[in-house]
Amino acid sequence: MNRKSEVTSIMLLAVCCLLLQTNVSSAAISKEQMRRIEKAVPKRAAAKPRKPRKMLVFTRAKGLVHTSIPYATKAMELMGEKTGAFKIVVSNDMSIFNPKSLKPFDAICFNNSNRMDFRDPAMRKSLMDFVRSGKGVVGIHAATTNFSSKRPVGGVDWPEAAEMIGGIFAGHNWRSGQGQWAVKIDDPAHPLNAAFGGKGFKIADEIYMYKNFQKDSVRVLLSLDFSDPKTAGVKKEQTYVPVSWVRDWGKGRVFYCSLGHDNHVFWNPAVLRHYLDGIQFALGDLPADTTPNLQQGPVRNRSKQVVIREDWGHLTWLASKKIGNVQGLVMGRVTIKAGKSNPRHRHPKSEEVLYLLSGRLEHTMGDKTFTLSAGDTITIAPGIYHNATCIGDEDADMIVVYSEGTRVFEPE
Repeated sequence: MNRKSEVTSIMLLAVCCLLLQTNVSSAAISKEQMRRIEKAVPKRAAAKPRKPRKMLVFTRAKGLVHTSIPYATKAMELMGEKTGAFKIVVSNDMSIFNPKSLKPFDAICFNNSNRMDFRDPAMRKSLMDFVRSGKGVVGIHAATTNFSSKRPVGGVDWPEAAEMIGGIFAGHNWRSGQGQWAVKIDDPAHPLNAAFGGKGFKIADEIYMYKNFQKDSVRVLLSLDFSDPKTAGVKKEQTYVPVSWVRDWGKGRVFYCSLGHDNHVFWNPAVLRHYLDGIQFALGDLPADTTPNLQQGPVRNRSKQVVIREDWGHLTWLASKKIGNVQGLVMGRVTIKAGKSNPRHRHPKSEEVLYLLSGRLEHTMGDKTFTLSAGDTITIAPGIYHNATCIGDEDADMIVVYSEGTRVFEPE
């Protein structure tokens, strides 16, 4: 066999292995279960992809193999197909964690994976570089077991990756098959919580506790609701149990949700919407606040500030009710690139004050246009449509302040 034929054979074998894995996974799902998943999958994505997206769904499970793995995989495959938000590639081969293999992907989903063998320093560097460069990680349920040697599902201790995912599995006192547990919405206005309409819910599933939980670095989206007697009545070592969160990691984004032990979770419409929004956040298409929200003092360090990047520039929220350091106003810093304009919009109930730090702006408010230079201030009344264009060769940098603690943005 010549070299070309050998390479071709290897490639065909790899494709067959991937197809075999997919078919074996799908075979576990009955027709009725498939119908339920198809019905529950969101039909539209919250954000339009900025480019075609590809996500690696990693399913290696050498400890406890969750029966929900193929259900989650199928749900993600279908939501990607129906919404056009992304495509998935499924693998359980650790060798994929090398720079060349990871390069085509925009995010990695650890789908109930466990006992990850990251002993190779080069493999560790590859994963860290992938995320820090601006790509994403999605963690489903057992993903918090990946980077710890804790049995029965642990692998290799890797503190840096455990910090990245947000915590380490430390038990599941709220068990599957013992009824429904109450979940509260920690951040009702967060775009990744849109599925729940600001209302808590109950779900039958297995809920994790965590050790080394990164409370100063994550923004919690969902947590157990201990105002519910049944949920509070479970013997526990922790008084606060997060269920879902987001965080930054370098230039990258991490979304984790512990829901997903039970198969039926993946035909729950609200949970699937939560996962879709989390995936779009991790892919870089759905901007969302990652500011830590569990401990906020009077000083908010620069390292905690989150830069939200748009095609026209970027913005950083410095103070708001959502951040937790003020109640009655919103303050941010905005940069508009030279020659670019932000979208025309309004704030129905909030006055806005804009102070231009540098550059020049052409600011349109209603049917009037004003030219601003560094040091100028403009005030925009509630409900007035407006936008700004940076004129000249220099980016325009400004401070914006709104008169209510929760800024409402309505595009024209």
